[in-house]
Amino acid sequence: MAVTTTITYKEDKSILAKCGHGYNLVTGTFAFDDLYATDGCALDMSAIFPIDLHLVLFAPTLGYSFEYDYTAKKVKAFVVTKTPSADPLEEVADTTDLNAAGLIDVRFIAIGK
Repeated sequence: MAVTTTITYKEDKSILAKCGHGYNLVTGTFAFDDLYATDGCALDMSAIFPIDLHLVLFAPTLGYSFEYDYTAKKVKAFVVTKTPSADPLEEVADTTDLNAAGLIDVRFIAIGK
């Protein structure tokens, strides 16, 4: 399972001035490959943020939500459960073709240093 990642670096001085401490802002997109792997897809941002990856946020896309696992350096994909349960979201099933579902330009924003 691979993730195609396009990262567009954008340093926004107004945000940096408010956040301080030398943090940078990066925006970008990624595309899931044809088979999702349980526990997520690799997205290592340590080359961009060698000291600290503080926050990664994803735009919900086509009914899917995303979460970044900072320890494993992976993106997890979730969908709304079809039956009521304690957890309204469940991880996408192993080997699901998210590329065919249209997840080819999932936008994200990351802050770190």
